[in-house]
Amino acid sequence: MYVSRQGRKLAASGADMLELGRVQHWLEDPVRRHVPTGAVLEAWNFFEDLARGLREVHRLRQGAVHDSAYEKLFGGECAAWTPDEQCAVVELITTGVELWNSCPVVVKPGSSIVVDRGAGPPGV
Repeated sequence: MYVSRQGRKLAASGADMLELGRVQHWLEDPVRRHVPTGAVLEAWNFFEDLARGLREVHRLRQGAVHDSAYEKLFGGECAAWTPDEQCAVVELITTGVELWNSCPVVVKPGSSIVVDRGAGPPGV
């Protein structure tokens, strides 16, 4: 969606796409909605990489409850999350989305560079 808004096309569509739209939809009501396991797992990994790249790892504070929730997520066992694990995942993913939305966006790379620090795209 973001790429098309910028008047561009993807080199390869569909492959290795981060589905933040699905993740954000789940975040709107995580108690009632089914966890999009693959999308949440990919988002979690992406947000960790993004935080490291931006030197913002402190924003994604994680502990033992996150480790346990991640293992269940990786194993496709989100239904077995404890309330503490679900809360930890929701907080981490919400913080990751906020981090993504705070990223600077370079408009028209290669020409005069303009940095937009407004809200980032809702999904990639």
